[in-house]
Amino acid sequence: METSLQIRNQNSLRDNYGYITGFFLLWSIACLLLFGVLEKGDVILFFAENRTDFQNFIFVFWTYCGEGYVYVIAAVVFLFFSYSKSFAIILNALLVLFVSGVMKDYFEHERPVRYFNDLLKQPELPNYIPSVVLHDGWTTSFPSGHTISAFAFYTLLAFFIPNRLLKFICLALAFLVAISRMYLVQHFLKDVTAGMLIGFLIAILVYSLHEKYSHLISGRSQFTSKK
Repeated sequence: METSLQIRNQNSLRDNYGYITGFFLLWSIACLLLFGVLEKGDVILFFAENRTDFQNFIFVFWTYCGEGYVYVIAAVVFLFFSYSKSFAIILNALLVLFVSGVMKDYFEHERPVRYFNDLLKQPELPNYIPSVVLHDGWTTSFPSGHTISAFAFYTLLAFFIPNRLLKFICLALAFLVAISRMYLVQHFLKDVTAGMLIGFLIAILVYSLHEKYSHLISGRSQFTSKK
């Protein structure tokens, strides 16, 4: 006989099949470009040759959608509906900070600005955006913390939201954050490709823990109707 947890897991897989499929399609395309088509820095150079003022504005704004503000806002909003979901979002943020920091320290890859300016000796190639403050560390590029954060946050949010259209909007939001990190010359394709998968897996872990242990956090807002 199936347990209630197994049934919930099957329902979650069914309800989020479209999001999961969409994620792996985007990630597979990124892997194909990374390992079979493009050289290091090619995506950055593509954007450098096709910049517009409008795109500059959009991606400078969009990269903030992968920062801590979105976690704070979501955690507060979910307090009105589900304490356990709010707690899950906080746990998600803590895991993102920990995993991102540990992996950056372990891999120690240089940022694009170091690659183009100091290794290639061609600082004119990326066509840097004047208003963007570049991260210039020698050891902090891989993986992309913003991309991990975005895919962890928006994947978990998509799993919590029942509306299928909103799930795909969440996927698009996360993907645009990943694009913004290359457009702004902060990360390479390899950094965001790894970040996509890591963030997705963090969200899956947190969601699984929430589904298994949410009953331990039984408090609910008075605005939440009981089923």
